[in-house]
Amino acid sequence: MLTVSKECVFDAAHVLTNHVGQCKNLHGHTYRLIVEVAKSEKSTDMIIDFKDLKSVMQEVILDRFDHAFIYDERSESESDIAAVIAKHRMRSVGIPFRSTAENLARFFYHQLSEHVNVHSVKLFETPASCATYSKDG
Repeated sequence: MLTVSKECVFDAAHVLTNHVGQCKNLHGHTYRLIVEVAKSEKSTDMIIDFKDLKSVMQEVILDRFDHAFIYDERSESESDIAAVIAKHRMRSVGIPFRSTAENLARFFYHQLSEHVNVHSVKLFETPASCATYSKDG
């Protein structure tokens, strides 16, 4: 199997309600997302034009999540924060799960898979900490 990767960076805030550590507080990250796209090794053509992959990442991830508050729609406290943000016409994105790096990597994988043949998604929450979700499960 042949793969190519494209990287993008976006800033977002979140909170992990009921977490025992510091992440229970509202905070932000500069996320680094690496998307790996695959094609059969028998192929003699390029897997995807990097420009096209960048466009998909922009449309599916960056346009929605960059400089947004990412919150768990099931959490009353996170929804309250999102309501204040919306009142002041700031960006937020509700998702039906906790906004951990692991869950976001899985979510981004499935969102991007609707447009390209994603092999894996690696999401860095800090320069030294990341979560990976891949086609292999």
